Amino acid sequence: MDLELIIDEVYKRIIDKTRQNEMATEERPTKMFLQCDGSLLSIAGYETILLDTVKDKNQFRNYEFLVISTLSIDEMAASVNGLAINEKTSVLRQFLLTGKTVYVIEEGLEHRAYKAIANPVFYNIFKDQEMKLIQYGLRIMSAVALESALGFEEKTLSPEILKKETSEQSAVSNVSSAFQYSTKKKLINHELAKQLAVEANIILKTGTLITPYAKDVFKESNTAITFI
Repeated sequence: MDLELIIDEVYKRIIDKTRQNEMATEERPTKMFLQCDGSLLSIAGYETILLDTVKDKNQFRNYEFLVISTLSIDEMAASVNGLAINEKTSVLRQFLLTGKTVYVIEEGLEHRAYKAIANPVFYNIFKDQEMKLIQYGLRIMSAVALESALGFEEKTLSPEILKKETSEQSAVSNVSSAFQYSTKKKLINHELAKQLAVEANIILKTGTLITPYAKDVFKESNTAITFI
C-alpha cells in the first residue's frame, strides 16, 4: 500500500474519532465537583463549582468530590477534631460524614511552609495532624497531579469513550500495522520525553499518558505528536 495513502487514511480516522469523542462528551451529563478558594482547577469531564457561588451550603449531593486549595493550621486542627470554624471546615466535615472524597492541594497546606525552620519536635504535632486527615480519607496531592490523575481516570473509565476507542482501534488495526509506534510505554515521563524529542514527529498509542513535565519537553522541542 502506498505510504501517502496510509497516512491519509490514518489522518482521516483520527479526525473522525476526535469528532465522535466530542459528540460523546456533549451527550454525557456534566459531572460537578466543589472547590474551596484558590485558582479554578480544570479537570476533564467535570464542571468546577466554587463554594462561594453555592447558595445552599447544606446540599452537596450533586457533587462528586471536594477540592480544598488552602488549609490553614487552625483549619487543619479543627478538622482533625471534627470541628467547624468556618464554611470550609463545615463543608469538609459534611463531605467526610457522607462518605465523599476530599482532596487537599499540598501546596496549600500552611504548616508545610515552616518545615525547614520549625522546631522538629513541635513540627511533629502538625505532621501527626496531617496523618490523621489522611486516615480520615483525605487525599493530599499537588494541583497538577490532581488535574492529570482525575482527567485521565475520567477518560479511561468512561463507558462511552471506552466503547468508541475499542471500535476505532479495531478499525485501524490493519493500517497501524504498517508502521511502528515511537514507544509502547503507557506512561511518558520527563526522561523518556527527552529521548523521543529527538524526532520531529512521534506516534503514540491512544490512551498513552504524558506527564506535565514531559509535555513541556515536547513543547520546547516543537515535537508533533500523533495518537493512533
